[in-house]
Amino acid sequence: MRQKNSHIKKHFTLLEIMIGMVLIGIIASVIGINLNEALHKHKYENNIKKFDSYIEFCKKMAFANQADIYMNLSQDEKKTEIEIGTSSDMGFFKNIKKTHDSFNNMSFEFNGENHEKLEIIFTSNGNILTKGKIKFIDVKKKFKDSIEREI
Repeated sequence: MRQKNSHIKKHFTLLEIMIGMVLIGIIASVIGINLNEALHKHKYENNIKKFDSYIEFCKKMAFANQADIYMNLSQDEKKTEIEIGTSSDMGFFKNIKKTHDSFNNMSFEFNGENHEKLEIIFTSNGNILTKGKIKFIDVKKKFKDSIEREI
């Protein structure tokens, strides 16, 4: 008598393989969407921190060099650009280029109004000539809450 082999391997059917692939695709897309939102939020918050550090830099450099420092902000539909420099030929900025930077996917309002250009002047005695509230807005509208800073 022959003994029947009870260890027969069953292979997956095409339907089972397709269902598995669809489930993997759904899970991957959900993870991808969440990861994309987290990356965008991280970039936005880093831009705010970078702007804060530029404000502190301007305050300290104006006082240390006894020269007025200006910060020019300009914006278009997609980004905000910043330029830092001085009108003086002495001190820290004498032989170097002006500092330029850009913040992608950000716009700003100053005292509740939208400006294409804004100049903030930091004086050597510690005063800021353009005082007010600057509000940063996410251009892509992924965040409802905007971030305000007192200058």
